[in-house]
Amino acid sequence: MAKATNALTKGLSGKVSGLVFRQHANGTVSVGDAPRPSTKAPGADTLARRQRFQQAAFYGRSVQQDPALKAAYETGITADSTSAYTVAVTDFLNAPDIQGIDFRSYHGRVGDVIIIQATDDFGITDVHVRIQNSDGSLVEEGTATPDPDGYTFRYTATAANASLGGDKIIVTVADRPGNHTSEEAPL
Repeated sequence: MAKATNALTKGLSGKVSGLVFRQHANGTVSVGDAPRPSTKAPGADTLARRQRFQQAAFYGRSVQQDPALKAAYETGITADSTSAYTVAVTDFLNAPDIQGIDFRSYHGRVGDVIIIQATDDFGITDVHVRIQNSDGSLVEEGTATPDPDGYTFRYTATAANASLGGDKIIVTVADRPGNHTSEEAPL
């Protein structure tokens, strides 16, 4: 790819007669052959990625149509994202992350606290905790409440659990577009 820094190419960008001109931040212009479409049929993984991105674009457009939701996403605009649409598409494409589950204070008593730390690129809408016995039967489940930091969530036990051996805690975190991330931890 050729590079030019003269008055003739200054500010030039785009496609001209099979050549692509790209303007760079340092003032140079690179020139190269225009890309040609592939003749190979896309694989299943490529088609799945395209469909996921199409769904993200639909979500971004729906955010633009809802003034309250658009205003919420506008609070997430940074130097990397230029509009509520971009923030919404990015949020759709990225599921929340569970950073950790701290159940050291959980001893099977009513009032014991389980602490969950979770993040999302825009915001978490729900943290659901489920406690199961070793045989899979439900001990209890409910929603964790957020701390002011928006990163820490606390679930307070509401049912006594006499036998913790083999029990497990399942935490599911959701974001506004409906992405879910689950993590299971044995007691």
